[in-house]
Amino acid sequence: MMAPTKRQGEIGTALVLLAIACFLIISAARMPAGTVALPGPGLMPMAIGVLLAATAAGLLLGQLKRRLPLEPETLPLGGRHLLVAAGGLVWVSLFFERLGFLICMGLFLLVLSKEFSRAGWFKPIVFALAGVFGAYWFFVVILGVQLPLGPL
Repeated sequence: MMAPTKRQGEIGTALVLLAIACFLIISAARMPAGTVALPGPGLMPMAIGVLLAATAAGLLLGQLKRRLPLEPETLPLGGRHLLVAAGGLVWVSLFFERLGFLICMGLFLLVLSKEFSRAGWFKPIVFALAGVFGAYWFFVVILGVQLPLGPL
């Protein structure tokens, strides 16, 4: 069996994202949208669904308009990146409450950014610190969401 080409993978991904966007839009349409002053529970899923649909449509159209290469580039499925990302998601689900948001997500972002970049350690560390403290500030300060602090 031949591995899927990069183009086929990107078209498939765009179609999956478009299906998810349609699900969000249909689900959000059944919820009250609220007003500008007092947004309802359907506002965010609708906004995310519309933005995701636009992004997926752009990806799909870009791939469909692109000329086919003479030699199709194959896309290997699996590998180290997939294992690291899946392991990171398992890590977060197991230790989020125990270690808290800052430690758990900081390590998650550090490992993922180190795995997916060719840089040394400095850039992934800066990315992880900026990402985790930026997300913490956004959720705790701006939105008022209580996140687990862990052993801190």
